[in-house]
Amino acid sequence: MTTAAAVLALVTGLGACSGAPAAPAPAPPAPTAVTTHDRVTGLIAEAKTAFDAPERDSTSAQTAQTEDNLQTVADRLTAAHALAPYRSDLLFSAASAQIGRGDVPAAVALYRRILERAPRDVDALSYLAGWTRHLCDTAGATAHLARLRELDPDRAADLDLMFRSIDRAAAPTDRLPDVPADGLVILTLGYKLNDDGTMAEALVGRLQKTLEAARRWPDAPVVVTGGVERAGRTEGESMKEWLVANGVAAERVHAEDFARTTLENAAYGVDLLAELDAARAVVVSSAGHVRRAQVIFELTAPGSLGSGFGFVTLAHPDEPLPALRAPDADELRSIYRDAFSALGLWAYRSAPLVQQ
Repeated sequence: MTTAAAVLALVTGLGACSGAPAAPAPAPPAPTAVTTHDRVTGLIAEAKTAFDAPERDSTSAQTAQTEDNLQTVADRLTAAHALAPYRSDLLFSAASAQIGRGDVPAAVALYRRILERAPRDVDALSYLAGWTRHLCDTAGATAHLARLRELDPDRAADLDLMFRSIDRAAAPTDRLPDVPADGLVILTLGYKLNDDGTMAEALVGRLQKTLEAARRWPDAPVVVTGGVERAGRTEGESMKEWLVANGVAAERVHAEDFARTTLENAAYGVDLLAELDAARAVVVSSAGHVRRAQVIFELTAPGSLGSGFGFVTLAHPDEPLPALRAPDADELRSIYRDAFSALGLWAYRSAPLVQQ
């Protein structure tokens, strides 16, 4: 081949057609091994999927995840902790799932595991002081609270307030309380709307008690709080419309329509009470809910309203009141659970599963 022909072959690619074997294809990359990070992240994602599942157990007292979903949450998070044992957040979150299931002893065991690895963990001590008290383990509760008082006196004082509030929460009553009218605000908690945006019977019952109170104290502002949306409507909006339609002056009714939980009812409701310069409030809700609501409001109030603010409750008797004279195990567990959240402790703290 002449020099010119060789150049032509290079340019036109003739050499590639001469029958010479083709260059081997590059080998595919080796599969990447699944890392501990991947496994932990996947388990937390599975826990969040179970937590966010739409199935709910719902009553006029509360709405919560099903026990089966919460068992899945607890199982996945404890499995993740076995792979990353330094991550106490996984045990805190798993313990909260066990609380939600009603298995307080299982939660206490998880808090103790945290304390074994971190003996000065203030949150673990706080939860242990509260939940052992709930289980009537007086010696254990006293010991944990004493240790907490050494490490964080302010947190111990918060728990003292929490325990006092729980112990003095009054039995539900449907009778209008005997309170001064000066500085009084009537505050009514919402309840989820029906899927078509209409009000459920439980919510109408709360509004009927609110109307009684509004007539008894005609100068008292009325706050209605609830922001869960159905069919383009919120609880707060619907509650205000009902009260106005039944004779309460529109300017008296202040609708808060962002709160999705009782904790948020309290957070946003307290802000409105402060804005209205309230001195005391009548909190209206269903009979099975008012005791928990009172505790949450009392623990939420000091930052905005001061420690001397007075809350009393008025119940819509959706259940026989004599049966609710003392809280049963489920109600008391819900009160303790939400009281901790009202103090600012995070129940679920394993991102993306995060919730007070």
